[in-house]
Amino acid sequence: AQRLLDDNAISRREFDERINAASEMSADVRGAQAALEVAKLNLSYTRIVAPVSGKVSRAEITVGNLVAAGAASPALTTVVSVSPVYASFDVDEQSYLRYTAPGASGGKNDLPVFLGLANEDNTPHEGKIHSVDNRLDTRSGTIRVRAIFANEDGRLLPGLYAKIKLGGGTPHPAVLINDRAIGTDQGKKFVLVVDQANKLTYREVELGPTYEGLRVIRKGLKPGESIVVNGLMRVRPGDTVAPKPVSMAFRSELEPRGNAPDRKQAAEEKADKPNVS
Repeated sequence: AQRLLDDNAISRREFDERINAASEMSADVRGAQAALEVAKLNLSYTRIVAPVSGKVSRAEITVGNLVAAGAASPALTTVVSVSPVYASFDVDEQSYLRYTAPGASGGKNDLPVFLGLANEDNTPHEGKIHSVDNRLDTRSGTIRVRAIFANEDGRLLPGLYAKIKLGGGTPHPAVLINDRAIGTDQGKKFVLVVDQANKLTYREVELGPTYEGLRVIRKGLKPGESIVVNGLMRVRPGDTVAPKPVSMAFRSELEPRGNAPDRKQAAEEKADKPNVS
């Protein structure tokens, strides 16, 4: 149109009409492109993709249900991540300073965490620290910690309650006994040691943490010594007993039902010496 106008082949009026028509067609093209983008967006809404991989619950809306768009519409379903899975728990100030604080002597970036479910005696599931909160709760003196577990078998489900054990120490030998062998005397912890003559001796001990269901004895007991496990409240220091060895492995084996020992009969148990951490 501009060339024709320069050659005086068309009038100024016809030139302006052609320019306006070109502008209108260009606007129509842009409008069609915008409509195409909206159609593509609406089409993408017809396919729902979960933001995370995991397990879904029951379908809240099925074919034939009447639904309405908007924030008030019900959710189609709920999806939770199960691999990996996260566990949140509170750690006291002393444990935080010992294990998870930056620069702590026992702290590590990949500090192992062990988890056990309500029906598990031990803590067989191993994970590691994922994050530590940036402040302590002054009311409880604890800090929130989050651990991550691979959960490849899907046994751990969100919402379950579990027991957590932090691992950060160096493996070392320790004496372990069952808690039933430990007595309390005015705030002090003690055990009754069986000597070579089967006579009982009072021995004060210092307790440590538990490991695989057994109590770590830090001081007061040597490996290989025999102690009273069953019938601790029925005997006294100086009594002579008829010791009967029992298993350390399971608590149910320590005192079988319907077979209570006599007053002067107590069970003895060899203190084991495995490596613990």
